[in-house]
Amino acid sequence: MGLCISCRKSRNTFKGRCTKSTAAKDFVGFLSPTKHASAASGTSLLCDRLQQQSSASALLNQPYDAAQRHRADVDRRAASSDDLGCADCCLRAAGGAAARGGGGGKGIRRGAAEAMAASFSTNITNSLKGLVSKKRNRYKQDGFNLDLTYITDNIIAMGYPACNLESVYRNNIEDVVKFLDQKHPDHYMIYNLCKERSYDKSKFHNRVKEFPFEDHNPPKIESIEPFCEDVKEWLEKDSQNVAVVHCKAGKGRTGTMICCYLLHSRICCTADQALCFYGEKRTQDTKGVTIPSQVRYVKYYEQLLTHRTQYAPVTVYVKEFVFEPVPTFAGGPGNLFFTIAKTFSSEGEKRFKSDVYKVPVDARSFCIKLDRCFRLTGDVKVEFFNKVMMRKEKLFHFWFNTFFLGYPEVYGGDSYELTFEKNQLDKLNKDKQHKIFNEKFKLTMVVKKVPKVENAAFLPRLGQTRVISNSTPSDSSAESTDESEEDDWDSDALYNM
Repeated sequence: MGLCISCRKSRNTFKGRCTKSTAAKDFVGFLSPTKHASAASGTSLLCDRLQQQSSASALLNQPYDAAQRHRADVDRRAASSDDLGCADCCLRAAGGAAARGGGGGKGIRRGAAEAMAASFSTNITNSLKGLVSKKRNRYKQDGFNLDLTYITDNIIAMGYPACNLESVYRNNIEDVVKFLDQKHPDHYMIYNLCKERSYDKSKFHNRVKEFPFEDHNPPKIESIEPFCEDVKEWLEKDSQNVAVVHCKAGKGRTGTMICCYLLHSRICCTADQALCFYGEKRTQDTKGVTIPSQVRYVKYYEQLLTHRTQYAPVTVYVKEFVFEPVPTFAGGPGNLFFTIAKTFSSEGEKRFKSDVYKVPVDARSFCIKLDRCFRLTGDVKVEFFNKVMMRKEKLFHFWFNTFFLGYPEVYGGDSYELTFEKNQLDKLNKDKQHKIFNEKFKLTMVVKKVPKVENAAFLPRLGQTRVISNSTPSDSSAESTDESEEDDWDSDALYNM
């Protein structure tokens, strides 16, 4: 009786070969057809090599070669000889081979090949999905293996229901349909947060609603309450109803909106409590919502609920940015510039770009003061870059909303000082080596409320900004600007806001 060479569990000294190549050690020997009854009767001779190849480590090293050669050899022998596949294949095929192949040796051989191929394919797919989902908790019950988690009994967070090739490493949309129709028939509503993609809603009986926003970004502040109200209304219609929320990975954007709902429904009393609760349910390492701007917007919504405040757009001037301590760039002083993106409800996104400013290497702090300030309203994205030769290196960015200014500090009157610690700045929060920015780095932004009656004719151009505190604009900033890069920015639009 021949077995997988890697198994080495048989007392029989015979060791067959899959091929005539010297790589025979990678594969199996074969079980004679006169001996298959002993395998079917309960002799457990599992092919460990095939199981190892389905693991993540073997998958990364040689994902298909071993299985393809094994499968080809089993198929060849099934068609031309009395030899079978490895004992594991025989065990899998013994129960159903007769029905598929008429009960004879060739039926068993054909069933063995099919069973091996299906098992290997499933193992590979599950391994890939496990790698992609990383530390997110998966639903592995009742024959399902989905990137899906019950946050509460009626709130589900899951990854994107994909089709075609993407379904190999994400949730297969057919599996999600089967899960929801089996577990919550006629009692589920899906909330798609993806702006970049969609799918056939009819697969879910058109029970899909969309509240889209960009990946790695917070939602528009005005969209949070309508989402929470819609989820609440749906769940209150029937005690069996569930809300299924997803983005692409089913973690950041999904967690942001679910945490806001946990606050809205009073399941959690504070933003920190909601974020912690979600992280513990959704992930194995409690790292649920980790992007600082998304966390900030959950806390914004907490403020609205706590103070029972109705959101209303507020317009502000940005007066200055202060870096403390000064970042350290390899090879000499840095050349900073910033961009500001503002989303208009009717006109889409507008972007503005500043001049380039040389960062001193011996100063304690670095200040970019704007001679004439420009107006911003609502959700705003600020990005800082370092210009190196003809390319730009992104340092960090952050989102904020002009409504949430707190109380006037330092400057008094209508001026506000907003301070962002290092771990509150997107991308910079992941910098654990502190190569450029000190561990205690903070960015301070000074803004001033705009009187409602102020005329828009006094709005400035970003090109009129300047730097103080021992710093001057880079002499080559105007000449080194890439033409294609300039096409993406609209400074004149400042006059039309």
